[in-house]
Amino acid sequence: MVVYGIKGNECYEQFSRQFPGIRVESQYMVGETQARLEQEHVSGQNVGDLLRTGSTSMLALARSGVLTPFTPADADGIPDEAWGPDRAFVNDTKAAASLVYDTAQLSPEEAPTSWEDLADPRLRGRIVMPDPTGPGAGLSLLQELLQSGGTTDEAWLDRFAANEPGLIRGVQPAIEALRTGEYAVMVGGLDQTTGPALEQGSTLKWVFPVAGATPVTGHFVGVVTNAPHPNAARLLASWLLSEEGQTCLSQEGNWYPVRAGVPPPPGRPALDELDSVPPQRPVDYSELDRQQQYLQQFQTVFGRNR
Repeated sequence: MVVYGIKGNECYEQFSRQFPGIRVESQYMVGETQARLEQEHVSGQNVGDLLRTGSTSMLALARSGVLTPFTPADADGIPDEAWGPDRAFVNDTKAAASLVYDTAQLSPEEAPTSWEDLADPRLRGRIVMPDPTGPGAGLSLLQELLQSGGTTDEAWLDRFAANEPGLIRGVQPAIEALRTGEYAVMVGGLDQTTGPALEQGSTLKWVFPVAGATPVTGHFVGVVTNAPHPNAARLLASWLLSEEGQTCLSQEGNWYPVRAGVPPPPGRPALDELDSVPPQRPVDYSELDRQQQYLQQFQTVFGRNR
């Protein structure tokens, strides 16, 4: 069976050991996932069986019939708010936002440790992030920060924009701009899974938790309509939501679990121990309208619609 979206290789291997007749092929895709599945759906030539990605793509695909409702074998401990419309998808992991800075450019005393610090004029022109004026990690981060109810309000956004952060399409290109020394700080697309890896063999330093708020984004799992291997897809989705699957995603993948009673990633605090973690909101189609409003706001603030 084929899984599109975020990586989960360690846990897919564990699943295959438990169900040796099923081999999982993971195809990591960011950005093009929605278009790929829509094309397969229209042509009737489906390749993907299961999708794991963010809420925006999930909502759009569920609305167009690309995802089919399913009920996992064991939903105990999965909150009602985790489900998308018509139970076409469900939240299976969470990521807590963080930031990274270059120790070759900033001392520990100079480095930002809070979201408020990103609006400090001393960092003008030294911050890079995935472009929030289009869909993606940058948009998700700023949206969550503005919705946190803390000091990261619209006045903070104006001051942050005045610092002229570099806006780059995609997380990986932004990381490369940080690695090459073009920028000293990066935000957006960084969490407890990606941040620590950037420290290895480099001058980069991961900052987590970031003071002031803890923006949390979710990844979701959904079964593709007319999947080539629908039973295997439902079995894997159910396993990822089970206590065993959630424990693997947490302990091996370093994701925050959704299921109650499963421990946080190794060495990381539980979400309820962090600053201003928002309660989980139900995911419905109004999220698409809300995101569009933020998109237009960010295009105005960062001067992309002039």
